[in-house]
Amino acid sequence: MSENEGAAVEEHVSEQARCGFRKCRQPLPPPGPRGGRPYEFCPDRTWPGGKSCKQLAAAEQALREALGDDAVPAGALTDAGQAFDQAAAAVTGPLRTLSNALDAVTAHLRDEIAAAVSQADVARETASEADRQRDVALEQAAEATHAAEQAIEAARVAEQAENLARATADEAVEARSAAQLAQATAESATAVITQRAKEVAEEVSAQRNRADKLAATLAARGEELATRTAERDAARTALAESDERRKAGERLLDTQKRELTADLDAVRVQLRDQDDRHREALAEQAARETASRTQLAEVQTELTAARGQLATAQLQATQSQTLHDEVTAMLSRIRRRALAATEEPSAPLRHDLLAILLGDDAAEESTRPDLG
Repeated sequence: MSENEGAAVEEHVSEQARCGFRKCRQPLPPPGPRGGRPYEFCPDRTWPGGKSCKQLAAAEQALREALGDDAVPAGALTDAGQAFDQAAAAVTGPLRTLSNALDAVTAHLRDEIAAAVSQADVARETASEADRQRDVALEQAAEATHAAEQAIEAARVAEQAENLARATADEAVEARSAAQLAQATAESATAVITQRAKEVAEEVSAQRNRADKLAATLAARGEELATRTAERDAARTALAESDERRKAGERLLDTQKRELTADLDAVRVQLRDQDDRHREALAEQAARETASRTQLAEVQTELTAARGQLATAQLQATQSQTLHDEVTAMLSRIRRRALAATEEPSAPLRHDLLAILLGDDAAEESTRPDLG
């Protein structure tokens, strides 16, 4: 780095704004990218007791205005400030501890009571567990009371610190106002702690009352559990009687089943006998049907032969009828010719009869005399 650059850096550091609190005087950060009003005090730094540089500077300025710039030596003011910081730190720690303990006790007591109320709906076996939880809650309430007493003891220690600060203020007359301010703060803290202790005691009493109510509720739930137990026993007795009736019904059904099985076996035997007889009857019927078919075939054969003979006989009858008709016609012609030839000579008559017998109808017609 060159000498010019080093000089520029030193000039920049010397020109950078510093905290307005005399005990701090740390460099202040620049404004944001959007600009704005520059910082006068450290924006993030805190001192013992949770005080910021701006608050301590305001308290210092108020003390100077009250006592004057020349009436307050710097050393006495520093000692008074340190005593005030110690007293504030001594009071803040017990207060925070007491607040955390009270919050933890309250949350724990609420959780225990909620758990006990939810478990009150369970059976009689959980009653002893609820009693144990109640005892634990009472013990925790006692612990909370003990914590409150410890907080009061811490307040007493803070008061002793305040007395020490007051003695320091007596030695430094110029810091009397600061010591009185610390005393007022300590007294206010003591009053707050005392009030908080009373509230804790009242809350513990309320928790005890709720625990007693919970015990009464558990007793009522115990009686209800006894009633439910009696109802359960009665239901079990009724269930046992119903089970006995069911078993008796099952035994009766088994007996009826055995009887029905025996009857069914007898019916099956009868059915088998009937089936055997039916099969024998079917065999006999089949044999009879076979014999009948054989006889029917023979009858059909005989019928066919008879039909052939009948057809032959019918043909012969037809031929006989034709022959009979021819003979009848011939005899009729012969008779007519014989009747017509009563007075004729025998020769023409013989000739005509011969022509008729030989079937020469034309000759007969040609030789027949005209009788008209």
